Amino acid sequence: MSPPPLVAEALRRNARYVEEVVIGWNLCPWAARAWRDGQVARRVVLEEALDVAPVLAFIDELADTPELAIGLTIFPRATVTDAAFGAFAERVRRADRSRRPPDVPAPFMLAAFHPDSGAGADLQSAAQLVSFIRRTPDPTLQLVRASSVNDLARDGRDLSADIARDNLATVTARDPAALGALLDDIRRDRDRSPRG
Repeated sequence: MSPPPLVAEALRRNARYVEEVVIGWNLCPWAARAWRDGQVARRVVLEEALDVAPVLAFIDELADTPELAIGLTIFPRATVTDAAFGAFAERVRRADRSRRPPDVPAPFMLAAFHPDSGAGADLQSAAQLVSFIRRTPDPTLQLVRASSVNDLARDGRDLSADIARDNLATVTARDPAALGALLDDIRRDRDRSPRG
């Protein structure tokens, strides 16, 4: 059974972003393998209002499926600013944290991605690039299984900082303008797609 048209479009746009930006530019050390091996689950939430409940339900589903390393919750109808979506991500983190005993870590690390993330960034630092490459076609919450990250960072390194530095070197070597043009093209794709 095929998904409704809006869901199919959101998944198609998201796949473009994952395949052409994240994997195509080698911006995540585990994305290509996870995508290829079917370890990525995606959930499209069609409500316009941002609600924590469907994300928490998705976290629970992912937690019960250990072969899934990454979850993407996509909100194609949400009309919210980048800052407001970041605040929503923090509400999800707190709600998830409140469901667990203090000594039990959250099973997933959460990051907010938004079509306007990093707007106007000049890409002179790794931090600016992190924000810039989080320009998904639709507001999206990325859930990465914490144990996957912990396995990569066992030697005490700051994995996030290492990835950000590597990404800056990669993008600088390849051409930041080309990456920006690709992200702009994906944004235009979204703007041409039905959102109702």
